[in-house]
Order: sequence, then structure tokens, then C-alpha cells
Amino acid sequence: MQLSEFKAAGNVLTLEVREEIRKARFKAICEDMDRATAALGTVRLVLVMRHYPSFNSAEDFYDDLRFLRLYDHAIDRVAVVCDRFWKDSWVGIFSLFSGIRMQFFEMTQVRAVTRWIQGN
Repeated sequence: MQLSEFKAAGNVLTLEVREEIRKARFKAICEDMDRATAALGTVRLVLVMRHYPSFNSAEDFYDDLRFLRLYDHAIDRVAVVCDRFWKDSWVGIFSLFSGIRMQFFEMTQVRAVTRWIQGN
């Protein structure tokens, strides 16, 4: 399975976000999700969110991750790894509207991310 936006390891897909997700990248992400879900069924995501100038509000966070709403039926869980701890509350807000199990992790918590994303 060839993916342009995600790194894949089994059913775990990792996406790094360093800037606003614009239309072309959104389309590529959706194409990758279509391929991955067709091949794997359900997937687990690790989203590495790096701070960038337009990433300053819950609305920006929601807008950049809007593809999750399209694929919530095929996503088992999402680990959001972020360099700003205060974004933890945004994960909680987003999960209220999506029904996807989401957990926030700091950049230094690599082992915890691995355990949680691989957990049952």
C-alpha cells in the first residue's frame, strides 16, 4: 500500500502536521485514508502536531483535522502528539464531536504513545 501523506506500520498510520492543511494536502490525506481503510479496514492514527503560526485556536485544530470526521467509522483511536500541552483540552473538545477515542501526549512521551496506540 503506497501512501503519500502517512507513514504506515501495520494498521497504525502516522501523519506529521507542520503547517495548515490546505485543499491539496487534504485531498491527498483523504486519498491515503481511502487506500488504507480499503486495505486494512480500521486504522489507528498517530498525529504529530507541530506548532505553526495559524495553529492558535481550537477552531484551527478542528479545521486541520476535519478529515477525521469523514473517516470516524474506520478509525479505532487517535494519539495526538503535540508540543504544546494546553492543546490537551482541544483533543477533548474534538473527541466530543467525533466519537473517536483520542488521547493527548507530549513530544517526550514516545513510549506512552506506542503503548496506547497499540493497546486494545
